[in-house]
Amino acid sequence: MDASSRTPAKDATESVVSDAQRSHFRTFGFVAFRQLFTPDEIEHYAQALERILRRDRGGGDFDGKERQSLNPFIEYDRETFFPLLDDERHLGIVDGLLGEDSLYTGGNDGNLYVGDTTWHTDANGISPNVHMLPCLKTAFYCDPVGDGQGCLSVIPGSHHPQVCRQLYEAIQAGVFDVNAPDVPGRVPLESMPGDVMAFDHRLWHSSRGGKVGRRMFTFNWSTFPRQAWEEEVVLNRTKYGPQIWETAGPRRKQKIARLAVDLEESDGA
Repeated sequence: MDASSRTPAKDATESVVSDAQRSHFRTFGFVAFRQLFTPDEIEHYAQALERILRRDRGGGDFDGKERQSLNPFIEYDRETFFPLLDDERHLGIVDGLLGEDSLYTGGNDGNLYVGDTTWHTDANGISPNVHMLPCLKTAFYCDPVGDGQGCLSVIPGSHHPQVCRQLYEAIQAGVFDVNAPDVPGRVPLESMPGDVMAFDHRLWHSSRGGKVGRRMFTFNWSTFPRQAWEEEVVLNRTKYGPQIWETAGPRRKQKIARLAVDLEESDGA
């Protein structure tokens, strides 16, 4: 069900998202973009991430007792990470899956993982009340991860509100254990450095196993809101400081301009 094959890193001038991948995302809620970046590029980001997280720990070594997560994190090394918001490979994923008027909502997190995560969504955790607005997470795994070795596992199609509600009912009925490593239809998304995983915030997912301290960082994006309730969803998810605008190229400004105005107006209301 993975719509991608492992290919050499793409040139920025190529179309990033194919029609098949777009259809796959709409139907199943995820797409794996293989070797969109080079392993050396990802290791550069990974080392910067480690420096940020070390500073966040006060300079101490990572003890591996629990996950360390920093949100937001890119503001602590703008020179390294802000250009990812201008990179046509990255933005090509977003435009190809959500539309050219899609928006960056400012959410980003950098992580050192320990152990498992339970089944959940990034839209509202574990709940039947899922909205209809497509939102996207782009995830960069900086270490090789496999099935049972720290990779993302997903339940295809679970981003559709009706399926989400049915899964919640299954939890309530005791036939879906969010702590269980396996559920019917689970798909593991194995990843090598250079791959980018893109999935709908509403998609049910988890991870199991993997080495202590495996590195991963993400960015959050949204479909352009066209109704009042959609705008409320997006604004509630949006957070970023002025520096992200001050250093932006035209493409990044396109992704944040509308929200910057809306946030300024809501702050002044």
